[in-house]
Amino acid sequence: MPVTYKPIATVTVGAGGAASIDFTSIPGTYTDLLVLISARSTRSTDYRDELFIRFNSDSGNNYSVRSLNGGNGAAGSSSAGSTNYLKRGTIPAATATASTFSNNIIYIPNYASSNQKSMSTEEITENNSTGSYYIDFRAGLWTGTSAITSISFTVEVGPNFAQYSTATLYGIKNS
Repeated sequence: MPVTYKPIATVTVGAGGAASIDFTSIPGTYTDLLVLISARSTRSTDYRDELFIRFNSDSGNNYSVRSLNGGNGAAGSSSAGSTNYLKRGTIPAATATASTFSNNIIYIPNYASSNQKSMSTEEITENNSTGSYYIDFRAGLWTGTSAITSISFTVEVGPNFAQYSTATLYGIKNS
C-alpha cells in the first residue's frame, strides 16, 4: 500500500465463525477509508450469501444502493432505497468450492464530513464450476451526517462469517 494508506485494524474470524465483523472507534484523522475483505459465509443452502454494512450502528432506513452485476453468464442491475443496511455484494457460502473466499474492496470518501456518505464497492465471488460465479460493482449512500466512527459487516443468511474470513480497515490521507 502507498505511504498514504495506514492500516487501522484487521479482524480475522476464528474457529466457530462470527456473526459480524466490526470496526469501532474509527479515528477522524483521515480523508477517506478503504476496507479490504476476504470472506466466506457458513450458509448451507446456496453457493453465495449477501454481505451487509451498517455505519455507527444505524439500523434506520437511511441507506440506498445501485448495483451492476454479472453471474452465471448473465448481466443485471438493481437498486434499493430506504433500507436499514447497505447490501454490499456477495461472498461464497458453504456449498461453494471449498476454501474459496471473496475479494471485496469498499471505498468510503469523506467519511468524517458532516454530509451524507457515499461509498463504492467491487467484489468477485468464485465457485469452481462453469455456472457459479458473481462479479458486482455497487454505489451506496448513507444519509447520516455524523462522522463514521464504526462499521459493522454481517451476512444475510449465514448465520456466520466462516473461519479465516479477514477484513482490514485502512485510513487514507491526501498526502
